Amino acid sequence: MVFPPGNNWFRKFFEEQQRLQKLLNPFPKSIMQHQEMLASLRFPALEYQNSILEQASIKNYLSIAGFSNEYLTVQQQIQNSLGNIGGITKEIELLKKSSLYDSILAAQENLYRLQDQFAKTRSLFELPSTRIESVLAAAETTSRMFQPDKLFSDYTLSSVAEYQKFIDKQFKLIRHDNQIIADRRMQVTELSGGLFELINASLDIGVALEDEEGYQSEEVRSDTIIQSGLYGHVNQHLGFVYSNRYSGEVETSFNNSIPAQISCLGYAITELIFKINSICENNSQDRVFKPTSCTMRACATIPSLIARSESEFHFLVDQLFFLLYEGSGSAKRLLPILDQSLLEPLWKVKHLRLVARHDIDHGSAGDIKKKREKIKDAYVSLIAKPLPINQSDWQKAQLQIYFEIELMLQEIIQKIYNNN
Repeated sequence: MVFPPGNNWFRKFFEEQQRLQKLLNPFPKSIMQHQEMLASLRFPALEYQNSILEQASIKNYLSIAGFSNEYLTVQQQIQNSLGNIGGITKEIELLKKSSLYDSILAAQENLYRLQDQFAKTRSLFELPSTRIESVLAAAETTSRMFQPDKLFSDYTLSSVAEYQKFIDKQFKLIRHDNQIIADRRMQVTELSGGLFELINASLDIGVALEDEEGYQSEEVRSDTIIQSGLYGHVNQHLGFVYSNRYSGEVETSFNNSIPAQISCLGYAITELIFKINSICENNSQDRVFKPTSCTMRACATIPSLIARSESEFHFLVDQLFFLLYEGSGSAKRLLPILDQSLLEPLWKVKHLRLVARHDIDHGSAGDIKKKREKIKDAYVSLIAKPLPINQSDWQKAQLQIYFEIELMLQEIIQKIYNNN
């Protein structure tokens, strides 16, 4: 656990963790009522969350977000030209050559070889190479229609490389599995492919959001892209599935895993933001969420990065802050739509960012105390603890804030519909 320098109050929270946890576990009635209230806000018309992780293609994800038929038609035309190494090479060249170019092609060749080997003895719902072709086709379509900056290509190719690395490892492990475990591993591999497409669809949404205002960032982006390790996180959470004692449904266990839920909700957040803007545009109203210099990065990161530590959680809070708070003009464009009390998830993001990026010890004693109380209350509302301690705590906090934000965005859409 790394404590921010000069913030002894964090250390005090840590020391009092056990005492407070006894008081808060089981959750007080007030916290349970809060959770029940959040759950009651769900609207049947917007209940896509439970099915979003079912087998679907990137075209389905982009259709949900409301991408034009022209976009989807161009994507299909490009995808029809793929299906071999030559086609993949051409699309990667069009996406711009990067340091990942050679490694992706080498991994793709290996992927085709491995698929041929395993497809003879085991059925594959959708070949991993087909998913990669689909993502590259969508990426090339995005490049043609929106002309994003180089960061988009880097994110796309990095995502492809990470997914290929995971598949290669899975196929190698299958060689040492018995038939039952091997089949389960294939199911996990196929389901992970859905997450791969979902993450890249969210990246495309980020580009489209920036294009809504004809936005082009003037920032020089020299920082490296964070490797999410999403698929490894999923496998870690599903370790029990690869046991001979396991007797459940692999798909159910996969969808219930915290990493898969986080990824699904992360995509839902970006998709709902795009949908809110589209509804406003159709009603000849000003868009609620306008792009910042970090919009594309936020849309790529929110569904793909699973927090393991304080620094990674703070980075995610940054992305939520840029996308939701700064994107809405410091909430100025949200307050006319939704009552301030129903924007509580947004205020939590703002409070959590206090400790991540600001000196909370600046100001009067009263102001400092208020800041500390707000941060503590935010964490208690998410995980019933004043401060996350381990990896599990950070991931639970991430899952809960995503859940609350998604509900808030659904409520915004409902309000917009009711007011028109």
